[in-house]
Amino acid sequence: MSDLLRKKSPGLIQRSQTAVPKNTFNIKELETKKEPDTTPVPKKATNSNVIAEKSTTVRVNMSTKNKLNALVTIGIAPTVDDVIDLLINDYHSNILTKDERKQYEIIFELYKSKTK
Repeated sequence: MSDLLRKKSPGLIQRSQTAVPKNTFNIKELETKKEPDTTPVPKKATNSNVIAEKSTTVRVNMSTKNKLNALVTIGIAPTVDDVIDLLINDYHSNILTKDERKQYEIIFELYKSKTK
């Protein structure tokens, strides 16, 4: 029983090879480098017509949340809201039929009038 209460001594630690960085930093190289061109990068155009709207919560699966965050991380849009807006607009313009678009617009205006 006393053997159960004693702590077992850990085995010896095996040392691994010393890690060597792929790139090294040198302050002299930094000073001699030419400064990059400071032309502003144009922002990606988003189809968002949102102007200071209130935010709300939408429940989605964790996998859907992860997919949306991955799209934001790779730079599709700056926020998840913009990603969803782009996806909805793309679906609206490319996949819905003319009748479905009209029905969508009517229902969308109905929901929009309820939130005012």
